[in-house]
Amino acid sequence: MAATGSHSKRRVAPPADDDVPLLVRVLAGNPVTGVSVLSCLYAADTCALRRLHVAVAGVVACVPWADTTTPMVDPVRWRAALPATVGARLSKDLRFSDAVVAALAGVTRLDLRNCRKVTDKVLRSLPTSLRTLNVHGCYQLTDHASIAHLSALVSLDCRETSVAAAGLPSSLQELKLRCLYSHNNGLASLSLVHLSQLRVLHASMVNLDAATLASLPPSLVELDVRDCERLTAAASFAHLHALQRLNAFESDLSDAALATLPPSLVYLNVAECANLTPAAVLPLLPALRVLDVSGTDVGDALVVSLPVGLEELRMVSCHCVTARATLGHVPALRALYSMGTALAPAVIAACRARGCAVPAAGDVCGYEDYWTAVALMTDGRLAIGGDNGNVWVWDAAAGGDATAVLKASGTVHALAVLPDGRRLAASVEEDDEDMTPYIEVWDVAATLPIQVAVIPCDSTVWALAVLADGRLATGCHDGKIEVVNVDTGAVAVVLEGHSRKVTVMAVAPGGALASGSKDGTVCVWDIGRSLCVAELVGRNGGVQSLAVLVDGRLASGAANGVIALWDVGSRTCVSELVGHGGPVTALAALPDGRLVSGCNEGVVQLWDTRAVAAAAVAGSSRVAGIVTVTVLAKVPRGSDALLPLPDGRLACACNDADEIFLLQVPPPATCE
Repeated sequence: MAATGSHSKRRVAPPADDDVPLLVRVLAGNPVTGVSVLSCLYAADTCALRRLHVAVAGVVACVPWADTTTPMVDPVRWRAALPATVGARLSKDLRFSDAVVAALAGVTRLDLRNCRKVTDKVLRSLPTSLRTLNVHGCYQLTDHASIAHLSALVSLDCRETSVAAAGLPSSLQELKLRCLYSHNNGLASLSLVHLSQLRVLHASMVNLDAATLASLPPSLVELDVRDCERLTAAASFAHLHALQRLNAFESDLSDAALATLPPSLVYLNVAECANLTPAAVLPLLPALRVLDVSGTDVGDALVVSLPVGLEELRMVSCHCVTARATLGHVPALRALYSMGTALAPAVIAACRARGCAVPAAGDVCGYEDYWTAVALMTDGRLAIGGDNGNVWVWDAAAGGDATAVLKASGTVHALAVLPDGRRLAASVEEDDEDMTPYIEVWDVAATLPIQVAVIPCDSTVWALAVLADGRLATGCHDGKIEVVNVDTGAVAVVLEGHSRKVTVMAVAPGGALASGSKDGTVCVWDIGRSLCVAELVGRNGGVQSLAVLVDGRLASGAANGVIALWDVGSRTCVSELVGHGGPVTALAALPDGRLVSGCNEGVVQLWDTRAVAAAAVAGSSRVAGIVTVTVLAKVPRGSDALLPLPDGRLACACNDADEIFLLQVPPPATCE
């Protein structure tokens, strides 16, 4: 352009890098922001990132990725693309070659869980750089397997394997064990004295005996001996001077062993220990803050021995504790869970008066079977299925005995009430040599229920859902969903999309069917078109529970304890609720918009998810931190079913138990 004066303007050519996308500039040009962005990603996301720009590819290659969530199928290509990686999880079908082993050089964290090709030879070839190793479920390993050469290893998970203690390196600080076979003696009569640095030992379902217990190092801080069957009266914990956490749930721990507990204990779980008696007392435990004695025969003597500093007491279904027991000598108590225990009302009132939280609850009288399925009838009654084929229909409002009892032909896996309110569908697996699966339909309106239909199935049915048109959806072990006309017994539609068994189903208000599977996906189906219209894929493991919130959003509970809230239309996860320590086995949507969850650790929590919906409507992305959570109950066993009742209470059915608790739900807080 020609100059027209002393203040002429001149067009300056833009810099060449103006065409570089903003994300590329953030990742490659700003190290601090780049690290923050990359920390939110998984290794699988790097495939798309590396295509953006050569600068981003260079940044991604330098990141010390430690993703043990995404299964890797080609370690050689993975190592070439991400040479700085220090952690990985391998695909369960991966074949191990010299090239694969070479690609693992320098890795410090390696997850081989459920890998079918992991052998004793593969273990011996693993790099000595490893500090964390997971071989959970590698069933080809034998008791001759050794990882003694991994001298830097500090954490090992070898549950569901036959790895023997003799092949473990002395560097271990954390060890997780569980026997592959029930007849396996596990650690019986073996010595762990060479593991002198061990601080955490999880030995659930291992026949750890008094001799092995005595060999544990005094440095041990955490010990899990759940379901151990050899903790005789000779077992002693007295030498474990640093022990802070002991989980002996459903073990053979006795009154005598209880008396040897060290004064360092902060957390103690002896729930469901059948050998504890009304004479059991605690030794001096001045540091104890949490105690669980639920489901045991402990009595008033143990209550008297409670330490003054105890802050949380779980004493659910302790039927030998009487109304004479008091808690005035435990002034620090802040939470008391005592459903099914006969504490006097005045004792409960006194606890509440000094600020102790005591959830209000009643319980359904126990039955001779462990419950396996539960459903809410249209008239408000509960249908409860048992492992011996009994199904009780019980009026929770009226109390008393069951109003009707039917006898199915085998174990009941799922129940569903048909729209007429009279008929109850039960998924049954017959106790014969072939474990034959059926759908049995019963008329339960009368005192004596009548079986009105038997529909044969090709595969075990784990979940049932009644569609808007009255047909029955059956979620099967082979991953299929069959839509059945109950009146004719004919299969009208077969839905295929899941690769593993269907664990749970839910029907949205608009009629769409949602299904969750052990394969980790949630599918939303258009039944009329036999089509999966949305596949919601999470990163949190198999889906174990589903619920449809009143605003139409879908909640899914995963094996790793995370609850995902999905906007089905956009197929996006709008929030993740984190707070459970184990798989989320039950979800229930309340009519006021809140969500209740239960996990296999026994904790039942109430989430105020109304704020998530409000934030989404307002266009806010900050929804993760605005959900308030309240603990409703802590029960001895995991909660596998939660059902809101017409009177506002919540039925909570516990895994492998013969009781169902009725929980009082506090009113919702006012949303501002």
